[in-house]
Amino acid sequence: MGSSASLHEDTACFFNKYLDQQNVTNAYSSGMSDDLGFGPGNELSKMNTYFNIGIILGAPISNLLITIIRPSRWLPLCMTAWSLFVLFLYKCNTAPQFYGLRFCIGFFESAAFPGVHYVLGCWYRKSELARRSSLFVISGVLGQMFSGYLQAALFTGMDGKGGMAAWRWLFIFDFLLAIPIALYGFFCFPDTPHTTSAWYLNEWERRRACERIDEEGRAPVGKMDLSVLKRILTSWQFYVFSLAWSFWSLTCGSYVMQWMTLWLKEENYSVVNINNIPTVIGAVNFVFMISTGYVSDKIGTRAPVTLAVGTLLTFCYIILTIWDVPRGLKMAAFFLTGCYGCFSPLIAGWCNTLCGGDQQLRAFTLAWMGSLGSGLVTPFQQYMFPSSDGPEYRSTHGYPAGLAFVIALTVWLSFGIPSVERWKKSGSEGRNGGNGTVEEEESGAVVVDVDVSLDGDSDGKGERPKAFDLKG
Repeated sequence: MGSSASLHEDTACFFNKYLDQQNVTNAYSSGMSDDLGFGPGNELSKMNTYFNIGIILGAPISNLLITIIRPSRWLPLCMTAWSLFVLFLYKCNTAPQFYGLRFCIGFFESAAFPGVHYVLGCWYRKSELARRSSLFVISGVLGQMFSGYLQAALFTGMDGKGGMAAWRWLFIFDFLLAIPIALYGFFCFPDTPHTTSAWYLNEWERRRACERIDEEGRAPVGKMDLSVLKRILTSWQFYVFSLAWSFWSLTCGSYVMQWMTLWLKEENYSVVNINNIPTVIGAVNFVFMISTGYVSDKIGTRAPVTLAVGTLLTFCYIILTIWDVPRGLKMAAFFLTGCYGCFSPLIAGWCNTLCGGDQQLRAFTLAWMGSLGSGLVTPFQQYMFPSSDGPEYRSTHGYPAGLAFVIALTVWLSFGIPSVERWKKSGSEGRNGGNGTVEEEESGAVVVDVDVSLDGDSDGKGERPKAFDLKG
């Protein structure tokens, strides 16, 4: 169905996004800093900063636009734009040139993460979102891993070809990989169930895709008008998930590959190993995303999963804080820190579920929590994890600061959000005579779901009675 096609394009898009996001770190450690005379300064941190500024400014705007512009047009257009700016990186010779292009890349890349999560929330049911969100984010992990392998291969086989260093070829190859993905999106992305005109879906499949979401009380409601701001600012979901994403961002776990890269370079590993070894972090991330998404959907709750992963992540940060430990233990801590990534699809899927059918609330919250997190982590990582103080970051106390936010994240996801859910649900039941749910209250409809099982719902056989809107 269209949900499968959507996931295919989503994963390809996100793979390319993270390939482009990681390439500067790989290039920096593979000769770029030496060739351009960057020395021991903070150029790499500043490149991340300008990239994050673009993300912060672009994401909320982009995700509101995606509720009125077809995703099959908007997302491939943004991907084409950021890929062109990635291509231009190969001509850069000064740090300010990198800063300007990284800002432009971030601005257009900001459409990818919240935009794709918004589309996934349109197609998948609550019992499916954790797994599908994980599969989507995994593609970004694979992009990070592939960037390391690609740079290692280019360093071996392309260095000096055409009179260019291998790190310059990395940006060219990244651009070439993006073009077919963007073209696929233009022609095959199915938009949302209620707006799709995908050529490969028949009428029954389109109708059934809408019914699957309507049955859960998440039929699209709300519109882009003057009520948007009030609906967003008076919603509890906006604040709950903004806080959750801020805690996750301030762990700075997304920079763990960069930390390990700098450590390996300090330990005098070869350039090939410096690019290859940190990809194990991506493999760990892959395993945790698959397993936590599956377990969360099966048990019907995310809190126990976040508690378990948060405990492991706390242990890893404690090791990095101590620092003076055996090399094998330190390497294991770097590797296992890859578990941090599974929080991303868990939080985004949770947000998709609890925002109900309000398209603008869901779209803006997904984008805003990402922008807020980036806005906070940009100066935070610049100060706490400057590349000139890496990989130990002892003078800035970087790892202890990250540890504090790991603990805050674990407590908020495992106990805070579930408590808010129970509180809102009890209030809803009181107003609806004991039958309401949080999602129904927010979507403005009371849904009576006729419990007729439809095993193998996606195989195109059988139908399930529609839900009834008692307010209609």
